This record gives sequence, structure tokens and C-alpha cells, in this order.
Amino acid sequence: MSRLIIGLEGHDGTGKSYTAKSIAKLMGIEGNVFFSDDITKQARHEIYQNQAQSHEEKMAAIEEIYREESRRFEDELGHKDIVIFDRTFISHSVEENVLDRLDRNRKVTYKVGYYPDGVIKPTIIFQVLIPEDERNRRVKKRNEPLTKRDKRLTDDNVYRQALELERSKHGCIKLNLRLRDPETCALRVVQSLLGSKLVGPFFLNLK
Repeated sequence: MSRLIIGLEGHDGTGKSYTAKSIAKLMGIEGNVFFSDDITKQARHEIYQNQAQSHEEKMAAIEEIYREESRRFEDELGHKDIVIFDRTFISHSVEENVLDRLDRNRKVTYKVGYYPDGVIKPTIIFQVLIPEDERNRRVKKRNEPLTKRDKRLTDDNVYRQALELERSKHGCIKLNLRLRDPETCALRVVQSLLGSKLVGPFFLNLK
């Protein structure tokens, strides 16, 4: 079969990482989950905060970081038939498009479905959604300083809903989780995979 890459998107605190690990466990592919490392996250953060660069320069720099991350993926997990991504390039493109519409009053930066050359494009992407009060509880439980984005996600319904809508426009399949246990969430993902036209025939050894 061709390589199956499952992407997960969603607001901070929705449990993407836990869901990704649960999916991998259910599918018998523990270890096949790809995460952004701290160095990559810091590099992206520094570019976003750089006031000396133009918007276009920032976007080019961010895209190059995603290319570097894709090369790391190929080195580490490129030989695997099934891989789960905790966040994808959609995280970046969706955020930029929403900021373009809400804050910058300009034409959106990215067309629907756009992926830069050399950046991994998942076969299928799920948008993980949970009740907002539960998401806020999880974020606070981390006992970490809230970023401006964290605060806006909590306080600005228009911003939060715009992100969700933009992800849907980019093809993310909604996965509404009403506080179900991770195993049940993983089962819902597998059910969606089996019924999706985006995914070709594949073999699963469910645990």
C-alpha cells in the first residue's frame, strides 16, 4: 500500500498528542507518531516575533523550517507505512489566513490545499474539538504562562470559531469529542479512515 499519513489539528489543549498516541496504540504502530521538537518550535516562535522581517520574509522562513522538519521526518519515520502527525503545515497556514481576515484586513496568504514543495502533506487530517470549558481546564492545569494566543483562544469566540472554519475549508475532518476516553477517540478515527475515499486499502492489526 502507499504510505498513510494521518494528521491531527486543533486548538491547544484539545488532547492531540494523547489522541495521536492512542490511535497509534490501537493500530499497533506505537512509535510511529511524529512530533515537532522543541528546537523547531522555538525557531518558528522567533520568526513570528521578528519585527525586522516583512510578512513575506517571515512566511518564506517558516516554510523552510517545515521543509527541514519534513526532512527529519523522512530520516526518522519515512520508511514506515503508517505515521501519525501531531500538527501539520495546516497549523501555520490556517492561523495566517485567519489573522489576515480578522486583524490585517488583507487578502489571505495561503490558498486552500496549499503545501510548499518539500513539505509533507498528510493523506488525511482530523480536527480535534472538545467542549471549550474542558479545553480551558486542561490549559490551566499545565500551570504554564499563557501566551497571547492562548488568551485569545479563551476570550475571543470569533477568533476561535474562525480557526475551526478555516481548518474545515482546508479539508480537516471534524472529530468532536465529548470527553470520551482516548481509546474511544482512536476508534472513531479508525472508523473514519475505513470509510474515507482519501485513504486506499490498508491492513490493520487492531489491539
